[in-house]
Amino acid sequence: MNTRDLPGTADPGSFGTRRGGNLPIEVGLVDPAWTRLVVAGVVPVLLAISAALPAWMRLIVVVLLVPLTGQGWPALVRTRHDQGATAVITLTGLCAAVLVAITNDFGMAGVVMAFSVPAAFLAQMSRRDGRRNLVEDLSSTVTGNLVMVSGAGWCALRTGIADPAVIVPCTLALFTGALLTTLNVRATVLEVLTCTLPALVAGAVGGVLASVGFFGAGHVGMEPALQSAAACLVVGFVAGVLMAVANRVLWTHRWVPGGRAAVASAIVPILSLGAPVYAIARIMGGFIAG
Repeated sequence: MNTRDLPGTADPGSFGTRRGGNLPIEVGLVDPAWTRLVVAGVVPVLLAISAALPAWMRLIVVVLLVPLTGQGWPALVRTRHDQGATAVITLTGLCAAVLVAITNDFGMAGVVMAFSVPAAFLAQMSRRDGRRNLVEDLSSTVTGNLVMVSGAGWCALRTGIADPAVIVPCTLALFTGALLTTLNVRATVLEVLTCTLPALVAGAVGGVLASVGFFGAGHVGMEPALQSAAACLVVGFVAGVLMAVANRVLWTHRWVPGGRAAVASAIVPILSLGAPVYAIARIMGGFIAG
């Protein structure tokens, strides 16, 4: 029997979104593909708006995203839906975001991550069900913690250190990547498009924004605008790669069940991008804003 004829499986050449995904084992009330598209499109818009607002507005956005991801994480990675592990993942994200926002130091996220690992062990030790699939559940919890801690990078963006202006080209890349998931193409084609097109969009828009003075008067002119475009190209490429990886890991060869998992799958690449964006803003921030 062909594996694509089995319930709950997807065509190996597709993402279970617009083509090739057979019926899920349990059909939900909401189409997971369109749920993911809506969430993946709305969240970047909120982050882009927060770039022009005080830093605590980004904290609010991240604090809202963390529980949405935590409650859908077990369903997304197909592990046991343990309330203790979900609580550890959620608390890790909330603590990291709040501490980073208060201290203006992304290093606090590393401290939270360090404490989250023994917390994940304690959550598994408290189980009273025989602890089946212990290694899988523990590793999924630690991975979820890492995603949440990376999301705190959005709260670390500050003028003069890692300028929030980097959020705009980054969110444009995320939004472009979300729109690409509507294409009825094979997985490999979608991955190539997701790695390249968001980067090109971010680079082109970044150059235009720099030339009109969005990144400051010091970036107006041909050479500074090209430097800003190159920096935005790097940001967009990283965003595209993370979205392509998320598509490959979370959607290829499987059906993402239900609304909770679909929401989490849309937010995971956005949170995962927080730490890389902060690092790029620290290294190349002079080319993006000043």
